[in-house]
Amino acid sequence: MTVRLRVPTAEDADAWTDLFDDAEVMRYVGSGEVRDRAWYAAFVARQQALAASTGLCLFSVLVGDQVVGFTGVQPWAQPWGPTGVPEVGWRLGRRFWGRGLATEAAAIALDRARVLGVPRVVAMVHADNAASLAVARKVGLTQEAVLRAPSGVPVLQYGTALASVSTDTPDAVPDA
Repeated sequence: MTVRLRVPTAEDADAWTDLFDDAEVMRYVGSGEVRDRAWYAAFVARQQALAASTGLCLFSVLVGDQVVGFTGVQPWAQPWGPTGVPEVGWRLGRRFWGRGLATEAAAIALDRARVLGVPRVVAMVHADNAASLAVARKVGLTQEAVLRAPSGVPVLQYGTALASVSTDTPDAVPDA
């Protein structure tokens, strides 16, 4: 299955709200809180601004014309762990799990980061989230540290150096 990435549109806030209005999807994300449309609208605006300034963000993941989730690279913004280090992340709606879409999308996002000269990324994954840990390994990340979130939850820090590629422009990464 082929996925495409795009900078999120205002309409994607609706799609993300619907996709992530699921306690199981949010189980390993922060406090597990399901967010409302207003939260996702502000989140989309932040991602658009990040994309405009850096070329990276949490991109909408599309299969055909359907938004199935997001993936991308943004600075780790928590006051604990690798604050400010670029983090690759992904989240899909539950009905899209188990198809390899997160792995495919995350690989595209990492390629984009590599082309843009990002030297290193991390992925911060709840220690019990076997599916996301598998994605991290499949895209070439290795475990670097075991941390504890302020809530006490164990979080595994995965990471990798991104080797530079011999590409003239960031536009060389399709659809990102």
